[in-house]
Parts: sequence; C-alpha cells; structure tokens
Amino acid sequence: MPRTQDAVPGVLAGNRRHYALLVRLVRQYAAQGDVEHVLRAAMLAANYAWWTPVGLLGDLELERLVVDAVRGPGSVTVDGGRRTGRVLHVLSEAHPVGGHTRLAWRWMDRDDRTSDVVLTNQSLPVPDALAASVRASGGVLRDLRPTTPALLDRAVALRAQMDRADLVVLHVNPYDVVALAAANLPGHRPPVVYENHADLGFWIGVGAADVLCDLRPEPHLTDVALRRVPEERIAVLPMPVDAMAGADGAEVRRRLGIRPDAVVALTVSDSWKVAAPPGGRGLHDVVDKVLHVSPRLTYVLVGTAPTPVWERLARRYPGRVHVVGRVPDPAPYFALADLYLESYPTFAGTSPLEAALAGLPVVGLADVPGDDPGHLFQRWSPGLAGRPAATTPGALALAVHRLAADADLRRREGAEAQAAVRAVHDNPGWRVRMEQLYERARAAQPADVAHLGDSPIDERYASLLLRSANPMETSHDPRALVLALGDLYDATLECDLVAGLMCGQAATLQVRVAPGWTDHPAWTARLLALSAAAPRLRVSMPFAEGDDAHGTTSVTRLTEVLAGVGLTTENCGDVGLESTAPHAALALPGELQFTDEALDRLGKLITSPMWEDAPATRAGDLLAAGR
Repeated sequence: MPRTQDAVPGVLAGNRRHYALLVRLVRQYAAQGDVEHVLRAAMLAANYAWWTPVGLLGDLELERLVVDAVRGPGSVTVDGGRRTGRVLHVLSEAHPVGGHTRLAWRWMDRDDRTSDVVLTNQSLPVPDALAASVRASGGVLRDLRPTTPALLDRAVALRAQMDRADLVVLHVNPYDVVALAAANLPGHRPPVVYENHADLGFWIGVGAADVLCDLRPEPHLTDVALRRVPEERIAVLPMPVDAMAGADGAEVRRRLGIRPDAVVALTVSDSWKVAAPPGGRGLHDVVDKVLHVSPRLTYVLVGTAPTPVWERLARRYPGRVHVVGRVPDPAPYFALADLYLESYPTFAGTSPLEAALAGLPVVGLADVPGDDPGHLFQRWSPGLAGRPAATTPGALALAVHRLAADADLRRREGAEAQAAVRAVHDNPGWRVRMEQLYERARAAQPADVAHLGDSPIDERYASLLLRSANPMETSHDPRALVLALGDLYDATLECDLVAGLMCGQAATLQVRVAPGWTDHPAWTARLLALSAAAPRLRVSMPFAEGDDAHGTTSVTRLTEVLAGVGLTTENCGDVGLESTAPHAALALPGELQFTDEALDRLGKLITSPMWEDAPATRAGDLLAAGR
C-alpha cells in the first residue's frame, strides 16, 4: 500500500520509539553484566535500524555498549607485521543471489594469498561459487552458527580465526555484532578492513573498522558526518566485477516469446530500488515513457516481483514487458539484452557494472538535485560515474530511442562502457589498489569508538530512507524483525521486549486462566504465589466447572490452594473469579495454559526491569522525542 506523505512523521516517530526501547534493552543487560544478551539485543537493535529507518546511519552509543561488554578493562592492539600469506574474509550470510557475496568471492579470486572464510550467521546453503573460491585458494570455510549457537561464543571463535590471518576483511550484514565483538576482544589481532557495501543505510561496525573500505567516493561525506568515521580511516576500492560467463540468450528470448527483431532493454534490480515513493515516480513510470517512444523496444525486468503496476504496464504494451522475478543466474538475461536500463529511483551497484562488462550500453535517469541527500541513491559506481545520465524521463526516453534505432551506436557505447568499467574493476590496477588498502590497514591503530562522540540524527536523510525503503503505514513492531536471531530470540529477550513495549500502557497486566484450573492445584498455587509478589499482575480465573451462580465451589477450591502456599484471599494480589474476563487496558492475548513454560514466561515478563520508566538522558530517548 503506498504511504501518504503525511504518514511519514508518525511512522518515523514510531520507529524511533521502538529503536529507543531496543537500545534500552542493551543497556539493561549491560548493567546486569549479561554479555550474551547485550549482543543479542544489540543485534536486534541494529537489524531494526537497518530495515526501519530511525534517522541514524550508525549508533556509536550502541557500539560502545557492545565494545565495553566484551572488552572489559582490557585493550586491543593491531599487529600489522604478520606475513603468513592468509586473509580472512568474514560474512554474516552468503547468498546465491546478492551483490556483496559475489563481491567477496571475486575479491578472493583476485588475491594470490590463501583466503579463509567465516560465516557468522548462515541460515541458507552456502553458495557453491563461494565455497569454490575458498577451495581454489587453499583456504577453509567455517560456518559458526550450527556449531556455536551463542553470539559471544561465535565472537570468541571468530577471533581465534582472525588470529591465524595477516588481515581480516569484513563483508558483514548491518546487524553483525559478532564481528564487532570479535575485533574488540582484548589482545593482539590483525588489521581489520570493513567493506562498506551497505553505504546508504544503518550499520554497526565503526568500532571494528581499522580502515573503512568504500566502494565509491560518494559515501565519504556521510561516513564522516553521520557515522563519525575519522577521515584518515576511509579508503576507496571499487568492487571487483567479472564478465558474465557465456550463456544462451536466444533460449530465454524464445521462452519469453520476444520477437526476433525486437531490441531488448534489461534491468536487474531488487524490488525496493524500482518502487515509486509516495507521490513520486517509480521505474514503471519511466519504462512507460520509454516504450511509448520506442515501438521496437521490449523490456525485461529481473529480480522484481510482477506487482500490479507492472501487470498494468504489460497489458498496455502486450508482449513487450516481461517481469521475471528472482533467478539463480542472470547471465542468460544479460546475453539476451541489447542495452541496460539502470534501476530507478535508486541505482543498483553490481548489475550495471556487469552489464557494461557484457558490452551493453548503460543508460539511467538521475533527477535528484546534487544538494539533496537523495542524490546518493542515483550515483553510478566508478567506471560508469563519468558517463552522463538523463535528468528527465523525456531525455532518457530519447537516449534509449537513439540506441534502439542504431545497432552501431549500441556497439560503440557498449564497448566504451566495457573498457571504462574493466579499467577500474577488473584489471591489474585493481590488485594494486587492493595491496595499497592492505598496507593502510597494516599501518592503522585499532579502531576506537570511545572518543568519537554521539552519532548525529539527520531528519532529511531519515525521511528519504523511509520513503524509499519502508512500505508500511505504521512503524514496524520490533518482534517482526527477530528472524535473524533464530533460536537466540529466547524467553529472556522476548519477555523483556514485550515488557518494554507494554510499559506505560496501563498500571496492571491482566492474564486470563484457561478453564480447568481446579484440576491443576500445584500449577495454580504457583500462579497465585506469583500474583502475590507482583503488584502489576491481575489474574482473571473462570468459575470451576458446574459451579453455582455464587461461585461457591470456586471460592472453596481457591481458598484451599491459597492456604497451601500460606496465602489468603486478602494477600494473594489482584485475583478475580469471573465468568468472563473483564475488559482491561493491558492484557495478554488468549488464555494462560497449565504448563510450567507458561508460568516461567509470565514470571520473566512480570518481573522484567523493562517495566520501569526509562531514564531520559539517552540517545535513544532523544530519538524517541524526535530530536
């Protein structure tokens, strides 16, 4: 559902309240000395801020909580003199389809050293190409999640693998606390390079980045201003890109039913990069203009689901619009294409470079002014950056029309793009720049977030990210983003999070007991003891089966159970015998079942310190206040 512009401030405020709560969770566990739950809650907070914009591109307060928890009074030193011939590459998850995974194995393929890989949170089968790159270098791939469930144990295991290497390169997800923690365990370690593939959004890892490796120059300003990365720690190394292996585009053309004489324009992109922001244009609007101007043109979109806007466009141009969704190998589609149309309103990273290496001319629409933070979303990577992009849909349609009508022009512009990209992304010069990056890391002091201050909030950038990436009319509930934690989202974290979400809604929390409590006296006694000790808990109990209208049997049985634990109806807390549960401002859904697990969870929930009012002097509270 498209979000109205008026909804943006409310959604952003809700996001900030939720993020503030998650940071408060981290602080609470830090105060308790619970390092494992510091890491789990920090992982959830970072994942939330990545998926749900809050106005931050990083959070140094959150990083300091993690660093202090794992480092204690110890210190970290960097040993840049190691020369064992091994480089460790670290990924959170490796995906068969995904630019940063391909980036990692291409990096390894260009490095003559032995390349080891550690996966900190893999939930899918490891891509064959990544495993093959590791084997070809003589390295070893280790997956920590199956054998090392706890995050702190993963950090210790990762640090042990770091200590075998000369250098470490992090290609991690924005939430990866394991890498941040491992780099900050006390003692000597090799230099760490943080590869910044998520340069448009939130991530944690400044405290692990002895050198931050940007893939293009444009993020430099936001690195310094919004992430607080010291300028001397920032380097640029364009992403390595390979030409696509030979593939049969003719077979795809036949399968899609594309005319033999049609000129094919291709886009390969995630859905969010082509979706229209509220009140703005999406790629479907641009393609509509392009197809109208060029009747010979057929358009193919890979990586995006066939949503209603694309289905309408396909009906408007029968046989000329093909939206094929995600595919395991896009190579046949590059072989099919005659030209490449950059995604819009957000440019892609890897795909246009791959198109250029395939000899395709690349065209795009960049219509955001240079003084708007949104221009970062419409900048090409090195190699294509010097090529002009159209600034209006009409100009883009005209550029595509010229290419569609002239095969020689397509060949010339494709060859120029191919040469420019190859010179930057796939030649001996890239290896020279890689070695220069390594030498900078060897000479660096260990990253330290202790004195970098607080991470600033940028309102314009927050609204921009929200319009671009979040299709919700309301703020995400943090519980919707716990998937990355898997089984690590345990009862402690769940109950503390729920308590924090409920805090302030009402003075008491009501639970309704399932029918049949008289058959479970020990369980009922435990519940009543919990009620007596928890003033904020209200227990609603149904009448015993077959009882009279006065509840005579129910009162008798309840009194007996209370006496068994030294309680009476006067001191058992807020307990009511009721035929139906009354309306309550705050109540757990459903009925409380007769299991020890249910009472354990209720006990954790009702005694959680997250019920207490949050202190008002945190960065998270500034976020919640919208400052």
